[in-house]
Order: sequence, then C-alpha cells, then structure tokens
Amino acid sequence: MNLSHPSRVQVQVKRLLSTSACSLRPPTTASPSRPSTFTPPAWASSSPYYPGSPSSGNVGQLLKRPFKGNKWKPRATQPARGAPSSISAAQVQLKLVEHLSTRWARDDRNVSRLAHDLGIDFHRFAKLAAQFSRDNLRAIENRKHSWDLDALQVAYVTGGQASLEQLVLAGFVRWAAATQPLPPIDAEPDPALAKLHHLARLTDLRFPGEDYPLARQQRRTLILHVGPTNSGKTHAALVALARARTGCYAGPLRLLAHEVFSRFNEGKIGDEGKRVCNLVTGEEQKILDPFGGLSSCTVEMFPLGQQLDVGVIDEIQMIGDSQRGTAWTNAVIGSQCTTLHLCGEESVVDLVQNIARDLGDTCIVKRYSRLSPLAVAPESLHSDLSKIKRGDCLVTFSRNNIFAFKRVVEEKTGLRVAVAYGGLPPEVREEQARAFNEGQYDVLVASDAVGMGLNLKIKRIVFETLHKWDGKAEVTLSMPQIKQIAGRAGRYGVHSSPTAPDDADAVLNTTAGVVTTLDESDMDLLRAAIISPIVQVTQAVLQPPRTTFRGVQQLLPSTTPLSKVNEIVLALAHTSPLYSPVASVAPASVTDALEHVRPLSFAERTTLSSSPVNARDPKAVGALVGFAELFSKGEPIIIDDWAAQAGLTRALQKVEDAASAPSLDEVAATAPKAVGTVGTLQNLESFHRSLTLYLWLSYRLPVGFVDHANARTMRKKVERAIDLTLAGLRFERKERKSKQLLNANPGYAPGSDAGSQGAKPVRKRQNLR
Repeated sequence: MNLSHPSRVQVQVKRLLSTSACSLRPPTTASPSRPSTFTPPAWASSSPYYPGSPSSGNVGQLLKRPFKGNKWKPRATQPARGAPSSISAAQVQLKLVEHLSTRWARDDRNVSRLAHDLGIDFHRFAKLAAQFSRDNLRAIENRKHSWDLDALQVAYVTGGQASLEQLVLAGFVRWAAATQPLPPIDAEPDPALAKLHHLARLTDLRFPGEDYPLARQQRRTLILHVGPTNSGKTHAALVALARARTGCYAGPLRLLAHEVFSRFNEGKIGDEGKRVCNLVTGEEQKILDPFGGLSSCTVEMFPLGQQLDVGVIDEIQMIGDSQRGTAWTNAVIGSQCTTLHLCGEESVVDLVQNIARDLGDTCIVKRYSRLSPLAVAPESLHSDLSKIKRGDCLVTFSRNNIFAFKRVVEEKTGLRVAVAYGGLPPEVREEQARAFNEGQYDVLVASDAVGMGLNLKIKRIVFETLHKWDGKAEVTLSMPQIKQIAGRAGRYGVHSSPTAPDDADAVLNTTAGVVTTLDESDMDLLRAAIISPIVQVTQAVLQPPRTTFRGVQQLLPSTTPLSKVNEIVLALAHTSPLYSPVASVAPASVTDALEHVRPLSFAERTTLSSSPVNARDPKAVGALVGFAELFSKGEPIIIDDWAAQAGLTRALQKVEDAASAPSLDEVAATAPKAVGTVGTLQNLESFHRSLTLYLWLSYRLPVGFVDHANARTMRKKVERAIDLTLAGLRFERKERKSKQLLNANPGYAPGSDAGSQGAKPVRKRQNLR
C-alpha cells in the first residue's frame, strides 16, 4: 500500500530501533506465579514440548475485562472509546509502530499481563515479545512487513485501540508459530513456545470446509434464488423439495418451519400433493414418520449429518448476521445435499459464488422480480394519526410506543388494532397476524419484527420513524432494513396464513404496495432507501468448532472463565477473507452469570451458555441460572416447583381472575391494574422465554430437564394469558401522558416532544426486534 508519509514512518522506526526501547526488565510489581491445577489435554502427553505446569495468575487483563480472584465481574457493554470515524493508512501504520515499540517492548506491565493471561513464564514470553517487536519494526522500516493495513484500518475505526491490541496479539502468536521452531526432541523442551504453537494451530480457521469431510466428498450444486421481498423466490425451491425423495427446509424462524411443515402435510406446495414432513426446531419436534424423507426445521437444526437429495435454506443473506449467521454458514459449508437451494437477497450472490468456488461446488444464480409493484406515497401523514386506514401497518420501534399508538389509533379512527413485536411469543405473534389477515383487526401496529417471517395482508406501510435505539445510541435504520420492512406492503390477498414463505402460488389478487412515513421530515430518507443500491454482504460469519474452544481452554490457566476463553479465541482466530470470526453465540453476560455454577463439564457449561436466552431479560437469565444450579446438583427440574417459586402460578391466576370477571370495563373502573398493564405483559413474556428455554434444554440435557410435557402445557397457559392481557390493555383506564397531549394537540404523536406540533419523536427508546 502506498503511504502518504513513508519517510515519517521510517524516521519513527529508526529512532525506536536505535534506542533501548526493545530491552525488557523483569517486572517489579508483577504478582508471583502460583502453581496451577491445569490439566493438559490428552494429545499433549505425547509432546515433550508441552508445558506440564504452566504459570497461572490473574486472568482477565488481556481484553480489558476486570477479574478479581474467582469472582468474575463483567463490564457493561459500551461503545469503543477513542475510536475515530476515519484514519489514513499512514496514521494506522504509525499507531502500529507505536504499539509495537511501547506495549511490546518497553511496557513491562503489558507483557506481564499477557504472560499471566496465557499462562506462560514471563521471562520467556518477554524475550519472544522483544524479538517480535524488533522483527516487525525492521520489516516496517524496509517495507517488507506482512501486516494487512486495510484490516488494521477497519479494526481501529470500529473498535479503537482495543481492536488494534487484539490484532497485534494474534500477529504475535502466528509469528511465533511461523518463525520460532520447536526444539528437537532430544533438546530441552520449551513450554512457552509449545503453547504458542498449539494456540496458533487451534485458532487457524482458514479452511472451514475441512471440518466437514463427508460434504467435501460430494460434488454439490448450489442454486441461488435471489430477489426482493414478495418476488416468489422460494416457490421453485419448495417445489423441488416436494419432488425429492429426501430433503429438508430450513428457515430463520420456527413459525416459518412450522408453516412449511403444515403445507407439505396438507399438500399445499404447488401441485405436488401431500408429502409426509417432520418438524424439528430447537424446542419442538414432531416426527410423523421417521422414514418420511422430508423435514422442516430452523437453520440451527439443519441435519448436517444426513445425506439428502435436496436442501432449502431460506433468508440466506443472514449468513452475514453477527448473532446467528454462523448457522447459515455451517449449513452452506457442511450440508450433505446433492442440490442445495439458497433463497434470499441479491446482496449475497458474490459471497456465495466465492464460497462455492472455494469448496469446489457448482453455483447457479436465478433472479426474480417483485410480483407486485411498490410505490412511495407522494407525502407523509403529516403526523395525523386519523389518516390511518384499514389495511395499514404502522411500524415503530418502542414497546411503549406500540401500545400508545394502538390506543390512539383506536380512539381516532374507530378501527380495531392488532400488535406484533419481537418480545411477543411467536405463537401469539402468529395469532395476532392471522386475526389481522382474516379481518378481525383492521390495522397492525408492529416493530421491525414485521420485516421477516410474517406474510401479511398489508396495503400500506407507515413508518413512525426511520431511527431506532440500538442499545447504545440512536441510529438510522440501514437501507436494507428499510427496504425489507417496506417490501411487506402490497401483499394484500396473499393467503390466510401469516407465516408462509414467498410463494408464487399465493400472489392471486395481489395489489400494489404503498409505503410512507408519519412525519414529512422522514420522506427524503425513505425515498433514498427505496432506490438505493444493494449493500453487499462480503463475509460469512464463522464460529470455531467446539474442539477449538475446548483446546484453548485446556491451554489457559485453570481459573480462566468461559467468557474469557471465548474472547481469546475471537482475538486469535485466523480466517480467510471470506469469513468473519465470532467466538461464541453466547453473550459474555450469560457465560459470566453461570461461572459460579459447579460442578459442570465443559460440554454441559457450553450447552447452558449457548442456550437461546435473551441476555437483556434479567428474569430469563435468572431462570437459566436457577436451572443450571439444580442441574449441577443432580436434581431434576420440575416445572410446577419452578412456577410456584418464580411467581408464574400467581401471575396466571391473577390474569384468569381478571378475565373471568363479569365485565372488563367494570373491573377496570374499580381496579385498573387487575386487567393487566404493559408490566404484566412484560412479566408474562419473560415467563414464556423461560419455558421455551426449558424446552430447548430438555432436548439437550434430558437427564435433568425431565418435565418436558408439563413445560409445554404451562407455556400454552402463558400464551393464553398473554392473549387475554393484550385484549385487556384496550380497556385500561390509566390516563397516559400521550393521550393528554393528543387531546390538547391533535398533531402530537406518542413519543413526541410535549406540546410541539409535528415534532420528531423522542429517539431514546427500548429496542424491539
């Protein structure tokens, strides 16, 4: 790469090399090494170079997370501090030079912390660190270095100094493995160097296809079906699956998996007739015929171990999603399908073609156009909610706004309003959507959850705002997000099922879709988003195999918590440009919450940590911890006992009492809270997540989670209570501030600044999926 100030870099490097910057002194404040109970892995017994008794110490300093003794204290997630919006190649190279010359040469504390975190003797680590610094500074001076400055630029802009430190640490480990050979067998072992070699080998993820040798033995054909929302791109794939002897459909949501399961068994896939199809999701299995040949599942449950004629993977663009993308990556790389159909957006075509080429597979691209037109309205609603019409979907991004808008729209228009948002249980969300499709409700108020998994009879999408709170700051929706949500308009007359995938058979009586905004100030952004070019997905998300985590854990000091293992794996992961590594699907807050639970095997701890628990729901996380504590003691987890202790039994009884009262209006007049508030609804949603978590664990740890049938029955009761609470919210007598403002100012919208005509909504809100 050409640098704008190469002489400046050379001068800096020469100055540093000419000084004693690369000399190291033993740390004067370093904590003494303590003997460790570290147990080497089985394969280490045959290696004379493996450290038999590595130094331990206080872990947790490597990636700037506090750790004291045996009590792990995670920090709250914060935006990277000091991360600039841009940086030149020359500037990032100067940052690299400064880091190598100080943190790896003169900063004894940094070297000491790294040595303790990795369980390596300080003096040996310091000697290697000094040599690493000298070699790389000379290579930079001579312009013969191997650092990827483009990657450094992106990392520094994204994560600041912390990301730079992680990349340099990874570079150190790879440098040690590549340039520092292990001593001969008859020589004295070098435990520190052996550990670095093992870390480099374990975290080398450049060839993920090798983890699936059976898939590599096949000459597969990948068929990409790409197009916008409502283009019928899934129809051909489902027909091909219906004609196959064996095959599987995999969708992003269990509602989609359940819908395809039903349609195959009812003979509603084209003209192919009925086919026996099984259902497999994380928390539900319906095996109608073990030899039926076809199955429908969520992507995480795709049967990678089965050889199939046809596979269908929906929403393939999620292969780049940082939270769940690894499931799509594994399915594409590891599925043993003769023909694999991938349905989604145009944005992944180049990536999938490159992956197919890398794996030796054939890739065919089929493109589809939208089956009904989509138009941007000439103007907004000008903050006038009385302009909401039958068939509209008002999209907002706050739970409080959803219910406030529901109430106001019902008052101003007399129309019946349904709600749908990510916090609702999928079964309740499907029921609300079905009622809207069948005309029991006239209008839908929803979060961005409407953008995937729900095919609705929506005539017009109305965006309340084009901004949302992402948990850290108020951000503008991305262009693909806006287009995906807007694309849900124009599906009027699709069919009565709210969750079926795009299907060409279902576009009869379809009308044009219209999209607009509540405020006129958002219209320019909406128009730009609809005509914006496609944003390419350039990398597939890749999670290392469990053997990598296990191997790294065995190399680190025995006191290292699982969350730290995940972070170190992420820092050291070495992938090809086609993939972006993620350490674990489990947030650090979840793994840390389980750290005190003992005894648990590594497999049990990783299973519990990777369970589908909402880390932002304290009650659900608390339920997981309670389940894990009982499981670690060898006690069976009985649902009735948990429900009584957690307060679920009492909550269900209160809702049933309110529902059986003579009149909801009468109950609301005497005791408004008995009907059920938004807080009641949130509480029930947390209980539903906890029961779904139990069901998921019952398929993976059946020895402790034995009350499967009762958990499913209890979850049904919670879903009924949520339905009753949603209905009761319409009759709540509590006077909301938004209602008072709307009565005083007809142009005011919930969430707006008080008393300002047509003011922009307040932006800091709870984020909903």
